[in-house]
This record gives sequence, structure tokens and C-alpha cells, in this order.
Amino acid sequence: MSLRTYLQGYCQGMNFIAAMFLTFMSEEESFWMLVAIMNEEPYYMRTMFLENMSGTHKALYIVDKLIKRHLKKLAAFFQRENIEVSMFATQWIMTVFTSTFSFELVARVWDIFLVEGWKVVYRVIIALLDQASSGLMELTMEETFDYFRDFPSRVDGQGVILASLNIPMKNKLLRKYGDEWERSQYGPAITKKGSTGLGFTKKDSVESNGNASSASSINMPVTRKKTITKKIVPSFVLNKLPTRSQG
Repeated sequence: MSLRTYLQGYCQGMNFIAAMFLTFMSEEESFWMLVAIMNEEPYYMRTMFLENMSGTHKALYIVDKLIKRHLKKLAAFFQRENIEVSMFATQWIMTVFTSTFSFELVARVWDIFLVEGWKVVYRVIIALLDQASSGLMELTMEETFDYFRDFPSRVDGQGVILASLNIPMKNKLLRKYGDEWERSQYGPAITKKGSTGLGFTKKDSVESNGNASSASSINMPVTRKKTITKKIVPSFVLNKLPTRSQG
């Protein structure tokens, strides 16, 4: 990975994702899956691991806006205790939960993530915080950090997934928040059509480091991509989970 996309390299956090892929497929297939989620629609995780971590900052902004929209009391608590979303959610986002949460939750999130992209990540974060909110409200800042440190081990993965599927969330809203972040960083002229839920397009991925070679060199053989895709059978279908809400 570091040789293929040298400006991005192989960064801390990718190892959790790579290990998750290796649980299900061969080393070669895991490599191409990692290449795809870093550079292809609708994931574009590459921007999270560049030097300026622009994708991570944008995703954290979107999460902050969603907390204020869906969990107003918790948002007020965070504001009162001077708790920033980045203090607990950065690792959740950069590794898509693979670093700390149970395999039960991680596998189900990734089943949906590979099909739909970033919306499931935001839904699960809101579901997690909603589950935690009753235990957080009376804590101090220091106690809150201790709570989040142990929180992943106490999570009911199945329950969180089911709850997340009932959270209304439209891609249009996610794009709106992503565009807001872009304008705040780069000015009003930077907003582009076709942004993902994370808010980045392929053009953004290239512009983040000013070099097109690393972003344009990720094409894998078509037959290889089809073979890998066929092996990804969503477990939410196999386990007959409820149909995801649309929007």
C-alpha cells in the first residue's frame, strides 16, 4: 500500500481494517479491498490518512452536526463539559469501528458499509451515543473519558445495528453538512457536485495532496474486482435482519 500510494503510505489505523479483511479473504484479495476502500466510490477513506487528515475532520464535523440534530440533550451535555466529538469518535471513524468494538458489530457494519458507504457509520455512531446517553449525563469530563474507554466492551452489537436502521438519515443531509465543512475550510467556491456522504469525491482525493499519480494508479483488473465482489455476501441478508430504512 505504501508503495502504491506513496503520498498516503500505510498509516496507523489501516492495520485494523486490513486485519478485518484478512479474516474473510486471502492476502491478495485483502490488499485489493484495502486499495478500493481507500480510493473508490463511495468510500474514499484515503483522505482520512493524508497528512492533513481532511477526511477525518470532515467526518467529525458531520457527526457533531448529527448529534445536535438527533441527540440534543447529549449535545448540550458535551457543550457544558467542553467535550469535543474528536475526543472519542476519531478512532471509531478512521477504522470504521474495527479497532475497539466487538466482531459482531464490526462485521455487520462492514456488510452495510461495503454496499452503501458512509451513512451506516453515522447511523451507528448516533445509535451508540443514544445507548450511552443515559449513563453519560451525570458524569464529569474525566469520568466521561473513562466511560468511553470501556464502552465498546459493553455494547450490544445486534441491538445497536437494529437501532441504527431506524434512525432517519438522508444522503442529501450528509452532503449538506459536508459542503458546509468545505466552505468553512476552503471558501464557497470549493463545493462540488457528486460528493459522497463523507463529502469527498475522487477529485478531492487527488487535490488533497496535489498529485494525481497515486490516486489514478489504483485500478485493479476487472476480473479480480468481480471475483472479490462476489465473495462479499452481506450477513444482514443471511441473518434476515430487518430491511434498512430508505432515504
